[in-house]
Amino acid sequence: MIVYSAEAEPARAYLLRNYNDLDVYVEDANCQHMYIRLVNRILEPHGKHISSVFPLHGRRNLLTRCSADQAVRVGKRIYILDGDLELLLGRAVPPLRHLYRLEAYCAENLLLSEHAIVTIATECDTNKPWHQMALDLALKNLLDRSVLILLPLFVVYAIIYHLGLPIVTVNFSVHRLLEREHDPLSLSARLVRSRIVSLIREIRSQVSPADYRRAREAAKINLQNERQDRSVFISAKDYLIPLVHMHLRHVANMRDPIDALKVRLALHCELDPSLSRSIISALN
Repeated sequence: MIVYSAEAEPARAYLLRNYNDLDVYVEDANCQHMYIRLVNRILEPHGKHISSVFPLHGRRNLLTRCSADQAVRVGKRIYILDGDLELLLGRAVPPLRHLYRLEAYCAENLLLSEHAIVTIATECDTNKPWHQMALDLALKNLLDRSVLILLPLFVVYAIIYHLGLPIVTVNFSVHRLLEREHDPLSLSARLVRSRIVSLIREIRSQVSPADYRRAREAAKINLQNERQDRSVFISAKDYLIPLVHMHLRHVANMRDPIDALKVRLALHCELDPSLSRSIISALN
């Protein structure tokens, strides 16, 4: 795959203007067809279509490019920003035209649909009825338990982000938090607690007790609403989708790589109302 720099993407968007009714800029260069499928499901009922998205290789590049693209010009566009740890910290969306911040950690969080996952599972195991597959997968139990175990870890990740410390957070593989290899049901509260203790020790070796306390309070600001779906605060790309993928391999004998699973989920999941409104608004 040819990889274009963030600086080259606006020029590429101009060259491809006849193939895209909307220029969609995203952070991540991986799994671009996931975004294309999601956006086209929103656009096509309105007679519009895109053939590509334009990755800007990271949050900072996307915000910089959007900030430089505030003048009135020909061409409909939207810059889609991940919620990331800023969502948990309750930080405001930068006041930029054409910018939309997801109301979840990342685009992969929008794929966590029981209907979509069970449907794809029945396409892998073609003899099992849909209702039986739903029972066998027990997705709500898997995801609810995973979120309960992982949320305290993501609070610590948000503390690290708030303090700007050079400590590994979401790049720490979820596979390292399993008691049994490739078994998502073995996601371990013990291993997560151990990881949290290790991180807090590292944080406190680098900042004052007062700075740590302030960061900890900031990281909990959005957890006060107990009715909120807390899975939005956890990276589905790095944690929840890998767990679902392992589960599908075990229960439904799925053989697709994880990026192919994401593309298939994008075709079946419920569409996020907030993203849908922003995409349609960007056309006007």
